[in-house]
Amino acid sequence: MPEIAEGVRYDTVAREWRCKWSLDDNMASLKACQALLEEMKDDILEVTHDFSQRQRRTKEVLCGKMDVSKQTVQRIVAPDGLVFKVIVKLPEDKFDEWEKTNFEPEGRFLEGLRQIPGVTEVETQTYTLECMNLMGKIVVPNASKGCMADSLPRKEIGR
Repeated sequence: MPEIAEGVRYDTVAREWRCKWSLDDNMASLKACQALLEEMKDDILEVTHDFSQRQRRTKEVLCGKMDVSKQTVQRIVAPDGLVFKVIVKLPEDKFDEWEKTNFEPEGRFLEGLRQIPGVTEVETQTYTLECMNLMGKIVVPNASKGCMADSLPRKEIGR
């Protein structure tokens, strides 16, 4: 696991696409940013795990194939600062591969933002983004040994 400074380790990297939107015309620019995200969602989601419209049409089980603590797409809207952000988070090795593609579909998404009237300050940023467990290991007891053990149905042997 890479280390930025002693004790500051990471294994996931995020790429942020952001812009400022305006209150003009009943927040039309924010609505257009969201519409652009919806329009490009399959291309963006494909970055995180080939999860796209094609995947949603299958019955393939994704258990264990996608860890949302390490790879995800998030949208943030900050009304106070009039900021719209999309964050793509990947494990470091997958991020390095994605970087080699110039973060496709980043260019198209950013250009789409720039075409929206009222959108300004279209920018990108790369940083590490970790899920932190500050509580230590969380132990989940077996139901038969937990606080509701007396309420579980009992299976009688020999019946």
